Amino acid sequence: MALRFSGTFDELQTKLAVLKGQGQWRHVNDNQKQFQHNNGGVANWYPSTGSFYFQGKDEGRKKLEEVVTAALSDTAGGSAAASEQTAPPSPQPSTSVKSTERKPQASQTTESSRSEAPSPAASGIAESAPTGHTPLGQTFSESELIIGLVGAVGTELKKVIDTLSDRLKVFGYVVSQIRVSDEIITTISTKNKTDHQSEFNRIESMMNAGDLARKESGDNAVLALGIAAKIAHDRTSKTHLPRRAYIVNSLKHPEEVERLREIYPQGFYLLGVHSDQPRRHQYLVNEKRLTPEQATLLMDRDENENLEYGQRTSDTFHMSDFFVRLDGNDDKLKDSIWRILDILFGDPYRTPTFDEFAMFMAFSASLRSADLSRQVGAVVAKDNEILATGANDCPRFGGGLYWPDYDEGKRRIVDRDDGRDYMRGQDSNKFEQARIIDDIIKNVEAVADKEKFRKALEQTRISDLTEFGRVVHAEMESLLACARNSISARGATVYCTTFPCHNCAKHIIAAGVRRVVYVEPYPKSKAAEFHTDSITLGFSDNEKTVRFEPFVGVGPRRFFDLFSMRLGSGYRLKRKDRNGATLQWKPESARLRIQMLPFSYLDLETAAGRLFSQHRKKLGAQS
Repeated sequence: MALRFSGTFDELQTKLAVLKGQGQWRHVNDNQKQFQHNNGGVANWYPSTGSFYFQGKDEGRKKLEEVVTAALSDTAGGSAAASEQTAPPSPQPSTSVKSTERKPQASQTTESSRSEAPSPAASGIAESAPTGHTPLGQTFSESELIIGLVGAVGTELKKVIDTLSDRLKVFGYVVSQIRVSDEIITTISTKNKTDHQSEFNRIESMMNAGDLARKESGDNAVLALGIAAKIAHDRTSKTHLPRRAYIVNSLKHPEEVERLREIYPQGFYLLGVHSDQPRRHQYLVNEKRLTPEQATLLMDRDENENLEYGQRTSDTFHMSDFFVRLDGNDDKLKDSIWRILDILFGDPYRTPTFDEFAMFMAFSASLRSADLSRQVGAVVAKDNEILATGANDCPRFGGGLYWPDYDEGKRRIVDRDDGRDYMRGQDSNKFEQARIIDDIIKNVEAVADKEKFRKALEQTRISDLTEFGRVVHAEMESLLACARNSISARGATVYCTTFPCHNCAKHIIAAGVRRVVYVEPYPKSKAAEFHTDSITLGFSDNEKTVRFEPFVGVGPRRFFDLFSMRLGSGYRLKRKDRNGATLQWKPESARLRIQMLPFSYLDLETAAGRLFSQHRKKLGAQS
């Protein structure tokens, strides 16, 4: 039978006095007390059931379990056994100590009921053997956490790392930093190594080495694999390290982010750090002692190398779960980072800002798009009120965009045959670009290799043309929605998931919009170049132009999981007790809202089979 102790926590500490000086007790929550041994073993005790759950390093865990079992073997009111431990219990609403053993009712113990109960095999249900260390339905609280940083070269990431580290320690986390350039790239690249006679040489050498690693491995996520390998290597056992956070400095390619999300789907978060170009340039020149020309060269290369395997910071940045602004206001930066971590650790009183809410609405609007290239959403808002939404899709007669609808004849939800682009089988804009190239080739008789000439033309700005598309852009549709409903957009803010193209920008200016907030860049846009008189990029107090600002806050990707009290992937949030009094949230006893369990679904299935077998026995079923 499993090890149990049915006394109070004080009595338990007295019984386990032999452990004094060998570790420390932690109050995880009302239904979980934890002893962390210096040898790496961890004992969890759940007062509601009296049960124990041991974890940690194999040797340390086994030794701790032996000591606890021996100390409690003669405990009155409790029992001890060295057999397989059961999975920890679900959190209970009350902290009173009660036995969870249920005596079968008379109707359940009759021969008739036993003979009628099918065996698990007969029911087609697997009765798995217990593994002994898999939590199922418990209040897991020791999750590891991986935070990746992305910022353009010249961004002072050290300030962000220091602030993250200090705050994570309040939550009881041990923080490790992984410097990709020093700890990953240098271990896999033997080429492009120099004496690094200057900081410019060092940075350029690391960029070259990273590019080379991606190119020669044929895997643009190779550095992400190195990050995961280092985390695994740093563990002294195959088990996870309780309350350990890793800060990755930094990521430069979209596929690195995708791979880390594949490896750590519940435990990886990407933090985008925005610092404007003048500030980054000044930092590289004044602090890193680069020449102005060298600083500009590195900044241009870092933003987006024209190579599939090159540095693509701009393309990586918009994939962030959170965005913070580094502008010299350290207090504001600290508040932003603290707020993000408080949200991650389940502070029920941290709700969205209006900018966060509006951007999530824009993202939600984008999901209805059937465009062949990308989904873009936009929202027009004023005085913290949503006025209209828009997405990029094809226009329909009568106003607005196409929606799928139920067809009585076909008896299913369908799109109009000649409505959206995918129903027509082509992107009209790309089709017209190809026709332009064909016309040029036909009129240039001196070209010997026309196919080579065609490929050269396809690499020109002809591919940037957008005016031949049938799709109404999201920003335009949001403004048109205002017009259709006699709503003025003068003085409003447009929130869009992607930076507006130059066609949308001129209408945004003409509509009287004062501010544009975006997440994803759009390099093809000539908006800033064409409208220097009316547009200011970045954060500005200029009231005579439309301000195009990068988004700051909790991004749309994790919005639902982190702000929903009940429907997200994490545990439910509570704000009041049974009497209606507000509950106090404390970072010292908080746990990650979304726990990264160190188990696969196969492990959890095994635990489920074991628990189901136990319940069947309680209900009087035959084994």
